[in-house]
Amino acid sequence: MCECVRYRLNGLVDIFWNDLTIFVEQMYEDQKDAVLGKAILDVRELGELGTPPTCLSPSWWRAWVLFHMLPFDKSIFGQIKYPMFWVFTAISIVPGYCIRVAFFLLLLIFIVTGCPADEYQLTAYIIGFKGSQFISSGLIQACIAAVRYYLCVHPGGTHTCDRDGPGADQDIVAGSIDFLGSCILTWVAFFWLPCSDRSAGMRSAVDVEPKSETDEEAGFSERDIRGGCCGSSNYDASRGGRLTGLLGWDVTSFLLSCGLCYLLMYEDTTHLQPEGLPASSPNVENVLGDVFHWEGHVAIFWARVFYAMLSFPFVIFLIPGLSSVLTHTTPTGYNRNGLCVPFMLRPMP
Repeated sequence: MCECVRYRLNGLVDIFWNDLTIFVEQMYEDQKDAVLGKAILDVRELGELGTPPTCLSPSWWRAWVLFHMLPFDKSIFGQIKYPMFWVFTAISIVPGYCIRVAFFLLLLIFIVTGCPADEYQLTAYIIGFKGSQFISSGLIQACIAAVRYYLCVHPGGTHTCDRDGPGADQDIVAGSIDFLGSCILTWVAFFWLPCSDRSAGMRSAVDVEPKSETDEEAGFSERDIRGGCCGSSNYDASRGGRLTGLLGWDVTSFLLSCGLCYLLMYEDTTHLQPEGLPASSPNVENVLGDVFHWEGHVAIFWARVFYAMLSFPFVIFLIPGLSSVLTHTTPTGYNRNGLCVPFMLRPMP
């Protein structure tokens, strides 16, 4: 094996081993609290925690959505039996008409209004949002684009791609909202992570979490762990584990996508394509004005697809079991009262 490849693999194994060690230590602490009677282990008692919200009030709708989408007592195999799971899943992968962005905006508001937000739920939100972006705005949109390109080109060298091509007829406002919302909501969730709390492990009667024993090992100083905000007991820069390193990747991906969009519009405006109109040298105003023409619509479409494809590193965190290890979190869910509690399956009858 090549020495450089061996070196990289050894480094990845060391990183994963450190993350696995932290995960095991957290599980050990949770079980120790359970044995000492400091935690609630009964699934019925967890389901009754919190105050029942007033029927049809905003808090009632929040609890209803979170319980049906992120239940604490059902695995994925249990959720697929319920129609609402498929409804929420379908909504989360519809990129058109701002549906996906509006859905995840509402979900983020529901999560952070837990005050404080749960660390696991924020990391799961980021992973789920970027994963749906990769599938819907990336893979699905690319496949649709290939079919539409095939259909808009006709025999004899004629085409109707200015009307029927991919992105040519998209609503510019909806496309821009989907493009910008996919990054803004992700960044808000990332910046909220240090202010989150660990609602799980095992939920105790006193929601006060001591400083993690692994903070010094992870390289975080006392300055990184200080008084909290947004209802959190402390501000902890280590929240999110390895996932926080992808914030820089997402920012870079967004900037590259914006650069691609500008480059495509510049090429159309200056007529740099072969066998076209004579080349020209327009100013920035003329290039940005291309947004209101079909060429600009196509440029924004491909920028969205490019940005979605660059979300692939987040998909790695969707692998079952790997997410909790890399993010240093313990799975949680919501009960019928909208309270975030540890994930715990109901016993078999």
